[in-house]
Amino acid sequence: MTLGEIIDAEWRAVSERRRRYQDEPWFKEPRRSFGLAISGGGIRSATIGLGFLAVLNRFGILERADYLSTVSGGGYLGGHVQAKLWRERQAPKPFNSLFQQADLDHLRYHGDYLAPGGGWKKHLHRIRMAGAVVASIALNFVWVIALTVTIARLAYLLLGGLADAVIPYATIATAGVLGWHLFMHGLRHVRLWSSDALNSLEGILLVGALVWAAVWMNNPHPDLPLSLPLAVLVVAGFFTNPNLLTMHRFYRDRLQTAYLLRQGGDRGAPIALHELWTGTGPYPLINACLNVLGEHDPKFAGAAGSDYFLLSPLFCGSKLTDYAATTNPGFNTITLATAVACAGAAVNPGLGPKSNRLLAFVMALLNLRLGYWVPNPKVQLPGWLRRFPWWPYYLLRELLSTTDTQTSLVNIADGGFIENLGVFELLRRRCTFIIVLDASADPRYELSDLNNLVMRARSELGVLIKFRQDPERLIRPLPSQGYSRSHFVVADISDMPGKEQDEPEYTGVLVYVKSSVREQQRWKKWKDDASGEWRGYVYKTYHPDFPHESTADQFFDEAQWFAYYTLGRFLAGDVLGLDLRQAGLPATIAISDLYQQLSALGDEQALLAHPYSQA
Repeated sequence: MTLGEIIDAEWRAVSERRRRYQDEPWFKEPRRSFGLAISGGGIRSATIGLGFLAVLNRFGILERADYLSTVSGGGYLGGHVQAKLWRERQAPKPFNSLFQQADLDHLRYHGDYLAPGGGWKKHLHRIRMAGAVVASIALNFVWVIALTVTIARLAYLLLGGLADAVIPYATIATAGVLGWHLFMHGLRHVRLWSSDALNSLEGILLVGALVWAAVWMNNPHPDLPLSLPLAVLVVAGFFTNPNLLTMHRFYRDRLQTAYLLRQGGDRGAPIALHELWTGTGPYPLINACLNVLGEHDPKFAGAAGSDYFLLSPLFCGSKLTDYAATTNPGFNTITLATAVACAGAAVNPGLGPKSNRLLAFVMALLNLRLGYWVPNPKVQLPGWLRRFPWWPYYLLRELLSTTDTQTSLVNIADGGFIENLGVFELLRRRCTFIIVLDASADPRYELSDLNNLVMRARSELGVLIKFRQDPERLIRPLPSQGYSRSHFVVADISDMPGKEQDEPEYTGVLVYVKSSVREQQRWKKWKDDASGEWRGYVYKTYHPDFPHESTADQFFDEAQWFAYYTLGRFLAGDVLGLDLRQAGLPATIAISDLYQQLSALGDEQALLAHPYSQA
């Protein structure tokens, strides 16, 4: 299916849901759509987003969103929302079940979601994590060793006794070249030979040394039949499934425990991605990244390429691979937890446009991957071939960075590699009102993810994002004060001038919200108003990088979790222009009213006059 066909099919499904709000002016417009996006950023993004969405849900805004687009860490939270709504789909008011105190307590406990808890439980979880890492590395060498022994045994049979005669001379030659390099090229003023020539000879000797080393491995067992390692390689190849034998499964299970379980930890049956859409909440767009490392791929020749890979209840795929119904074989086994883990697979040999072939080789060899192999929608194979692929073929291609869009399986990983705000798919769907929360790590406030979005929208979609206020001027903290002047800015969305008008003109408003701290917010003696028991302390005083501590920190304690959760609430309150401490707040904010309120912020002066929480 083409991208246009799947967007139209999605809109038909979304339109059915919109009918329940037809009494509101916003929903009387046939193609007016509202999208929310939560950026990547690991547990930091998920926690800020939790506070942000909790406030939007309180005023009925989350319920009225047409799309919820998430990427990487934002997907943790998106998965939590969708799982709760799926379980409460028969309830008269399912959104009332979101963000209850029991949920918040569970999520706070799992702030360190890889090794939650305290005392002996945390140590036990850390031991489990270490075991998963070591086991994934060890299991990867089953096919590597089998392949090496097979090639070595074949070489020994072909070379016979020649190996014994040549190995000593090859060893002497290698030692001589290395000695020349060490003693002669180590002298600063001696240039007796070209370095390029010497390095070329060293490369040739390296290849020869690897071949002779492989042959030598078989010398102690000259009677070993070739059929034995070959049989091990063939049989093991069907079982060395990287979707099962890597850290992906451990990562997926930890995310499921932290974000997708029922209250009380009841696991229940996994939620299949193709069963997720029930029309209860906003349509989920889970953004992953397709890795294309082959230099000769006809669709992406000459570069380490990538594409936006969509995982959603109705369709999965990308423009490079085409799209398939999520009910199709291969996709119908993907669960919500798997999709969330794929979109947050930040450790992987393929890193989208950031891929490095040397790094990819090392990571693939050590099985350091969280990514996932999914069917290629454009390659049709018999069902048994899709169910039982011979994995060394794909693993070897990943090892050598030759993956492309012509194989029956393709590799996907963290969507943040290509677009970390989750807005691109909303622009593709021509949403007229978009609110995006950028909770990525950006300690210098360089706004690189925003810059990436603006450039990609212009070059790939022909869409112009023009800000009414200067994001750097208002959001980047002033050196003399250390605080931001605003949490958000407003931009106009439009088709670029000169674009061929094959569809109606596209205009809209984008509200870009950045995790930041304004001066009036006092980061002292917070109190958990719900329980009245827990207090945080001066978190930012002792953690000056807040709210942009490294994404490598995926181990939040309670103080850290509460600081980021509270920040998310501040951000949402400021966007809505409400002081959440005050009584008499409206029960619901209509989307048309919010759109008009934010659309009226035409310049810097109007934005700074916008009311916000001063808690």
